[in-house]
Amino acid sequence: MGRAIFEGYADHASLWLLGETGKVVRFDRTDGTRTIVAESVLDLMPDGTRLWVLRSGAGGEGEIRDLRSEQSEPVRFYVGETPMIRLFATGQDSPGVLTSTIAYRPAERDWVRKELAATLTAGEVASDGLTALYVGLNRGEFGGDLRRVDLDTGTISIVSAQGDGLCGGALNPAYQPVIGLFPVPDRPGCVIVGTGLSHLGSSMGRIYRVCRDGICSEFNTPTPTLPDRWLLMPSPWPLDDLVPIRDGWVATSRGRFFRSRDGRVEERAFKPLHDWSGLRISHEQDGVLFVVGSCCWGGAGQAHSIPCPTHPSLGLTIPSERALL
Repeated sequence: MGRAIFEGYADHASLWLLGETGKVVRFDRTDGTRTIVAESVLDLMPDGTRLWVLRSGAGGEGEIRDLRSEQSEPVRFYVGETPMIRLFATGQDSPGVLTSTIAYRPAERDWVRKELAATLTAGEVASDGLTALYVGLNRGEFGGDLRRVDLDTGTISIVSAQGDGLCGGALNPAYQPVIGLFPVPDRPGCVIVGTGLSHLGSSMGRIYRVCRDGICSEFNTPTPTLPDRWLLMPSPWPLDDLVPIRDGWVATSRGRFFRSRDGRVEERAFKPLHDWSGLRISHEQDGVLFVVGSCCWGGAGQAHSIPCPTHPSLGLTIPSERALL
């Protein structure tokens, strides 16, 4: 998989991971057996009972396939030299595809193409369940932003709210990189957005609900009560990753994660990681797996959350299927 794991998903029998090499590897959760199930993969997206992959092919062709159905035929389409960014859910039998200049939505016989008013760069993508996409960018210490793409008109707007000072306001592009983004299941037109930053001894972690009529704060991480060796001054815990689960979300930080269930957030410590089939991985906890996804500055491994998610120090959070259904 290379030097980093980018995305992952798990059910009771399998764990799928997308690595730096563009290969998706399926791990049998009973014995750890590895199988390469797709190559040249740009994105991996769970969608109900399906697990879609977006692949780049020869001659400017893109391909979408369901990894959980050996009988399903791949869906192919032509994008030319336009970079593909991500898949997005459509509520239909096939996902949509966002490229840097065009949004593709499935139709009965072909694709509906909508040219965008500006060029997008790669980032997190989520549909609001109506006629908009949200694209979240993470530029690390240089900030990031959240953009709304109108699928009817192709117009793109930056979503933020003004505040006091250089770093004030909700979803401030100068200060709040987007670390996670997903639709609100019971609220069409709304998405949950996570932001997090740790730089020069200061840090923050914030989660918002964004709807067409405004931005609401869902959660701000607390400030550590004991000294933390990474912080030069008391600052709120940074957030590294955010994934949805059936009744809320899980967001990871240093040595801990925050678990939202039915609107209440609890802070919990990571259980010890162990070696398994070439991975540093946790046992399933609160509907997710934590997998060390890369090496980071300072020598610690970063974990991802996986539904069951994949991210802890540069890592992956992976939700398990039963946590999403």
